[in-house]
Amino acid sequence: MFTLRFAFKNIISRKSSLVIILFIAFSIALLVVANAVFDGTGNGIEKTFSTNFTGDVVVRPKTDFPMSLFGDETPVTGKLSELPRITPYTQVLSLLKTHNEIEDTTSQLTGRAILKVNDSNKAVMLFGVEGKDYLKMMTGIKVLEGTPYGVGEKGIMISTSVRSKILEDTGVELKPGDELQLISSNGTSYTIRSATVCVIYEYEVKNELQDNIVLVDPDTLRSLLGIESLTSEPIHIDENQTNLIDSDDFDTIFDDMFGETDSADEETAFAGSESSSDNSDFEEDSSVSETDIDISSLLDENESAQTTWNYIICKVSDSNKSDKIVKKLNKEFKKREWNVFASSWRAAAGMSAQYIYWMRLIFNIGLILLIGTGFIVVNNTLIIAAIDRTKETGALRAIGADRNFIAVEYLFETLMLTITAGILGCILGCIGNSILVHANITFNNSYLIQLFGGTVLRTKVTLQNITSGMILSLLLAVIGWLYPVHIALDTSPVEAMAHI
Repeated sequence: MFTLRFAFKNIISRKSSLVIILFIAFSIALLVVANAVFDGTGNGIEKTFSTNFTGDVVVRPKTDFPMSLFGDETPVTGKLSELPRITPYTQVLSLLKTHNEIEDTTSQLTGRAILKVNDSNKAVMLFGVEGKDYLKMMTGIKVLEGTPYGVGEKGIMISTSVRSKILEDTGVELKPGDELQLISSNGTSYTIRSATVCVIYEYEVKNELQDNIVLVDPDTLRSLLGIESLTSEPIHIDENQTNLIDSDDFDTIFDDMFGETDSADEETAFAGSESSSDNSDFEEDSSVSETDIDISSLLDENESAQTTWNYIICKVSDSNKSDKIVKKLNKEFKKREWNVFASSWRAAAGMSAQYIYWMRLIFNIGLILLIGTGFIVVNNTLIIAAIDRTKETGALRAIGADRNFIAVEYLFETLMLTITAGILGCILGCIGNSILVHANITFNNSYLIQLFGGTVLRTKVTLQNITSGMILSLLLAVIGWLYPVHIALDTSPVEAMAHI
């Protein structure tokens, strides 16, 4: 107790103590605010994707190439990889439903096609999903017009971004009830399917990835990709619709949207589509001819067309535990020797999400370097303050103070300085964060909107932020104590007294 009182009096008597406390408090406050911003960006990116189309966890087949919800992510030219399907789908889905951490699931097929409106052709990414179930999970999607299709029903759902692009190109403003044509190609032949618009929707947080997404019922997409059901009927097209799009134009449109491909290669296939000679060819009689499709050659013998999916998207009860759930699921898949793999929302979103992640990481590193520089200065200040007291230490040693007393007294002083500064810094950090929130800072840049999960800056100081600030202050206390006390104890009383 005497040592503690002695250390307290020493702190009060020195004018430099207040400067040191304020310096450390400012650094801690900056750390608290920075952590609140980091949390805001992390939550914002996750919200942008998980509530719009990725969910929290995605289960997909194992592949030799990087695979997102958009298909093959490999930057190559020529033939794109064919998307495999989840096998055994029924057993995998049953396993997912037994996990208490998983609240809901929805399945998805992925394909690419041309959306034709009048004379306009727009390359789109098709997500084959069960409409009502999908929109129930994706809370970031808001239905503006129409009613979603249910299980077993047909329909296509268009985003406001796609509708705006079509309006700009054709002057036609799509609305529920309009009929659209979807065109897919396997090289030299085309498959055409029609779908009725049932919903116009918008994303809560806009992202460039979403500008080309079109939601369609899974049966229509299966038919378009050559995964036909036994009841499928041939589609007849009017004569004025047989020349929908030239082969060269088809390749050019997809080149513009999805990267370079070898248009001269007749075996070029689109990611997500099935390479099959059963797709429809244009005939002179102005109809699309189709051959009978061998279901057993397309599906696992124990599964039907309705269990043919590329992905199972999962929503978990606690998104903070997503990584743990992914590891747990992959262990169970490996144990059962299933050729499937669970991944996080970031991997499911693809390269664009990774780009935003790296942008956020660079932003974080910049702040960390700034804060780190401040802490180096703070630590040096603590060391200099202790070294300046060498004479005082020598006097204490001369009047009988042992080495343990000096070490403990130095530790108490440093702890009182840094803990006081830590508490003050956390308070200042909370105040600074509150000022940022009430300043109502808005963003117009699309990348910043994606980064922060909205057009307005929303940060929140958590208990973890406060804890990290206090831990750092304690770390500073230890670092600021070790070296000075080492110098003080190595200085003999005679040498210290000689400078008095």
